[in-house]
Amino acid sequence: MTALDELAHLKVTLDSKISDVIACIQESGPVACALLYDEKGQFVNIITDGDVRRAFLEGHKLDDPAIEIQKIKARSARPAPITAKVTANAEERESLFHKHSLRQLVLVDAKGMPVSIIDHHAVNHAPNYIDRSFTAVVMAGGFGTRLRPLTEDMPKPMLRVNGRPMLEISIEKLVSHGASRIFISTHYLPEKITEHFGNGEKFGVEIQYVHEQTPLGTGGALSLLPSHDENTLVFNGDILTNLDIGMFLAFHLRSNSAMTIAATQYSFQVPFGVISATDSLVTHIEEKPSFSFLVNSGIYFLSKRVFDTLPASGHYNMTDVAHNLIKSSLPVSCFPIFEHWLDVGRPSDYELASKIF
Repeated sequence: MTALDELAHLKVTLDSKISDVIACIQESGPVACALLYDEKGQFVNIITDGDVRRAFLEGHKLDDPAIEIQKIKARSARPAPITAKVTANAEERESLFHKHSLRQLVLVDAKGMPVSIIDHHAVNHAPNYIDRSFTAVVMAGGFGTRLRPLTEDMPKPMLRVNGRPMLEISIEKLVSHGASRIFISTHYLPEKITEHFGNGEKFGVEIQYVHEQTPLGTGGALSLLPSHDENTLVFNGDILTNLDIGMFLAFHLRSNSAMTIAATQYSFQVPFGVISATDSLVTHIEEKPSFSFLVNSGIYFLSKRVFDTLPASGHYNMTDVAHNLIKSSLPVSCFPIFEHWLDVGRPSDYELASKIF
């Protein structure tokens, strides 16, 4: 049984920052949640990883208060937490896990206050959207021209970060999250990659290679795969991230999407006062406003049906894949990333990589 009887470290309040909620969830272990309380100390709700990501989809930021997450939950299909009395027997607890497809269950006392949390392992029941294996396709064929001279005799994904190739760091992460097979797409200096990774035996996973004779774009490279699994993760080889791939896959499965795009938040500040005007009359001046957008992270989950929509050959970008799916009325979802994410494309990014990862 997985239980947490000391819940103080999971406690957040309505005015806690969303960043504090994330920290609680990341430190909560297998129960993967935080407990939300009001100003009087009364239990309000349970906050999960998915709740936080939904808040980001609605435009909220790390510094926003947790009450914004509660507002979203209040108008959802499950506005109140699913709980059980701490005295509930094993059959009653298991029934709740099955009925509501839960990952965790809060056990409460007679006053409705949490005293323990159990995860799905406690009742030997895992929802069908978690702990699933997947095939990964890592794109590692780029020239890395912006990182010259470092990439004159080395593919960019093989550049070392704290003594290890970036691609090795990513592959070990993929394996730890359930990758059962990995394809690596190569083009520039492919022997540097194939000699290092071989068949993947020393990394605990089967590794195969697809070679692009000419650059095909990410979507085009997918047409070279010899077979297609039900769930395929596509991952750019020059990316480093702490993304929870298990949560990403669970979201993809629950949304029943053809394609799910992991998106990271990109913000910038205009260094001037921005003027709003009607005709020649100034109506407002906003000093140095900031703008935030969800941008493509270069990480995707694809369902098997996507491969039927790909052209047999030729150059094809992942944006082309997404646009074609949308045009065909096949669902394309967005999964916000709040974890560290870095596209190692410039010398400054490469220097930053060793500090973050």
